[in-house]
Amino acid sequence: MALNLARIGHVYEPYFYDVSREKIREYASALGESDPRYYSDDDDCVAPPTFAACFTVIKGGMPVIGDPELGAHMVLVHGSQRFEFGGRPLRPGDRLVCTPRIDAITHRGRNEFLTIEIDTNFADTGEPAVRTMQTIVFLGSAPQPEQAPGAEVSP
Repeated sequence: MALNLARIGHVYEPYFYDVSREKIREYASALGESDPRYYSDDDDCVAPPTFAACFTVIKGGMPVIGDPELGAHMVLVHGSQRFEFGGRPLRPGDRLVCTPRIDAITHRGRNEFLTIEIDTNFADTGEPAVRTMQTIVFLGSAPQPEQAPGAEVSP
């Protein structure tokens, strides 16, 4: 079953994420990063730029995948991830407000491409922190042209 195109533009409930020094360290370590700011106990501690993946890839996609009106299924792969950064880096103690929205649904061949945009703002000021755009590829569910009776269907 194809995704419901009427859901394009739908905005989901915002969720919060609290940036912690420990999560920044864990993420930096997992990436093999050596920048001392990622491990600092002082005020100069910042998160690596792609740290936003920690709170947007899974958590931001869950309301979309769980949306009964969308028609998503679990035969999928993560297609791409992009980031647009605000004016200041993420630091320990920052509280973020993340708002997912379905930006686009397209298809190529038998696959559908769902783009989720998540606007993340600093909760205390409302200023933009990061906008992420992720594409999820749903395999095999794209609408197909109707076949003439007796016509061969190619894989």
